[in-house]
Amino acid sequence: MKNRLECQVTSCQHYEDGLCSLPGIKVDGPAARVCSQTCCSSYQERGKGAGTASIFSSGNASPDSSISCQAKNCSYNHDCKCEAGCVRVGCCCNDVNSKSGTECCTFSCK
Repeated sequence: MKNRLECQVTSCQHYEDGLCSLPGIKVDGPAARVCSQTCCSSYQERGKGAGTASIFSSGNASPDSSISCQAKNCSYNHDCKCEAGCVRVGCCCNDVNSKSGTECCTFSCK
């Protein structure tokens, strides 16, 4: 299943103008009960001096992505695959420099 993926994590090297350049991501948070207990484990910090997303763009970003999900308590998780039509990955802190600063904003506890 493909999901529509929107990304707000501008410090990630895969970020391109609100989208992700990866064909699929993995959301972690096996015991999560709220969004902030999840994270995008596909996050990789953009290298220093890499510039903004539009300058660093690879041209591979697409709104369609496959999302593997380890958040067992999420109502959209079905056999470790996300079934939400649209997923938004955001920041749970102001200075994101690791995957722990990201979150799946679409997470909904069962």
